Amino acid sequence: MRRREHLGRILRGKLPLPLVRISGVVMRASTIPVAITLTLAPLPALPFDQDEFCSAVTDIAHRMNARKGRWLDRSTRHDGVELDCESRTLEVRRYIHADPDDMRQGWETRKEREWNARYCNDESWREAIDSGWSVISTLTFRTGEPVTFVAEC
Repeated sequence: MRRREHLGRILRGKLPLPLVRISGVVMRASTIPVAITLTLAPLPALPFDQDEFCSAVTDIAHRMNARKGRWLDRSTRHDGVELDCESRTLEVRRYIHADPDDMRQGWETRKEREWNARYCNDESWREAIDSGWSVISTLTFRTGEPVTFVAEC
């Protein structure tokens, strides 16, 4: 049977579609569109796992608290992380060796945008925030005045 005749019979359904090998997998040509669709289709979103997230964040908090008291730069000291999985909060504390009045104009707005971007642009943190977690930054100035930022997405 000539090639053109063979293809004509395949297209009219008279012969089964030929087998095709893709990445080592043999399949009929008719299954290729299904295979492509399944490959390109997004996976269903898994539900947020509170316990798994808490476990991961506990490890992060433990490592961050090992650096508690260290100076990050000439005016900023890392004062630790407080984690409460029950109330779904993570608070990062820093001490700023300056007065709030000495800060440049608009610093609070810039800091708030930076805090939101850091956590809202990260898929895992964003999912946690959407699931009720609060990610808080507390800055305490040398005057004792605290300023708090909560990531809002």
